[in-house]
Amino acid sequence: MPQLIFGRNAVLEAARAGRVVKVYQAAGLGHDPRLDELARLTQVEVVPPPRLDAMAPGVNQGVAAELKPRRDWTLRQLLDRKPSLLVALDSIMDPQNLGAILRTAEVAGADGALVPEHRSAPVSAAAVKASSGASELLPIAKVSGLPSAIVEVKRAGIWCVALDPRGELLAWDFDFTQAVCVVVGSEGSGVQRLVKERCDARVRLPVAGRVASLNASAAAAALLYEVLRQRGIPKAGS
Repeated sequence: MPQLIFGRNAVLEAARAGRVVKVYQAAGLGHDPRLDELARLTQVEVVPPPRLDAMAPGVNQGVAAELKPRRDWTLRQLLDRKPSLLVALDSIMDPQNLGAILRTAEVAGADGALVPEHRSAPVSAAAVKASSGASELLPIAKVSGLPSAIVEVKRAGIWCVALDPRGELLAWDFDFTQAVCVVVGSEGSGVQRLVKERCDARVRLPVAGRVASLNASAAAAALLYEVLRQRGIPKAGS
């Protein structure tokens, strides 16, 4: 069955990436430049709002899209591209967090993401919407197990760094200008023990207030922007 996604930004980014087969748009929507661009990019069928709501329950913003099958990347294919920045997601079970992290990863210039086949939220319509469509632009490799994947990434000459509230280094004390894979864990248990042990370093973000830590997507964003800062923030469009 074809995957259906919804939300104006998510559908537009998927269309820009060439992944949309067909767009379903609720009748009676007001003017929006995003809708104009969608009409130029792909086939649009205008449908009654109740039909769209039945197809895409939730906050669909009057737009849904049927997608072409997602390309299945292997870790080897991702590593063959000589990435300088990867993001590995360890036990991120909430699709909103998954989508938000994938969005930040794409915005920060990551070359790809590693998502476990088990103990992870799927890249579902909810995750795609939370990513504002960035998940359709970012190569994603599903791995059978993150501990073994970390070993393979390290063999490729890429440093693996776990984001850990009890890490021995502050984030800005690690050299992120080298090729690196950032590992982000769940809010509850964090990065699992075996994954942390196989990483080259564990870095933490400082906490000045009374709350113990940031949520997973906010912590990932802070760390990825530290990577971007160290590498020199590129000018828009460069």
